[in-house]
Amino acid sequence: MSFARERLARRVGPEHRTFAGMTGTVLGGTHATCPDCRRGRLLGDPQSLDLRRCDDPKCGATYSLAELGRTFALEGTDVRELAAHERRQAVLLFVAAEIIGVLAAAWAIYARSWFTLVGALLLCIVICATAMVSRYRAWQLEQGRMFEARAPLRAFVAAELGGLFRRR
Repeated sequence: MSFARERLARRVGPEHRTFAGMTGTVLGGTHATCPDCRRGRLLGDPQSLDLRRCDDPKCGATYSLAELGRTFALEGTDVRELAAHERRQAVLLFVAAEIIGVLAAAWAIYARSWFTLVGALLLCIVICATAMVSRYRAWQLEQGRMFEARAPLRAFVAAELGGLFRRR
């Protein structure tokens, strides 16, 4: 383990450390900052799924998920406008994934390299997943289901499939 850490320490510069820290925030599930003290992080309460408690011992504030939704809402912002922005972003990401896929396929044929195609496929999967997150966020904004104890993924998938197969 120390051998790998030693090698990585030489290859990872300050710009990579910033990226690694940002990745840890996104993937590691760093929690929201407490709106009361601005020092602690809001963590789930083991006794109740719909409560979040500040981990700072001096603060110890407790918030319900509905209260957090009102606390972190942008005042004066139209929810439909935010949802439309998220939907535009999702479409843009889907189009980017398609363009990258087509160009990578052409390049893979030209270079006779399957690895190019596999790498592009993995990149397209990540971009499409980001687009689905944008669509999910838009649906949450439209339905008013931002802060819930459990993610309403089943309702989102049903709404997406209903919109896909519904006649216009």
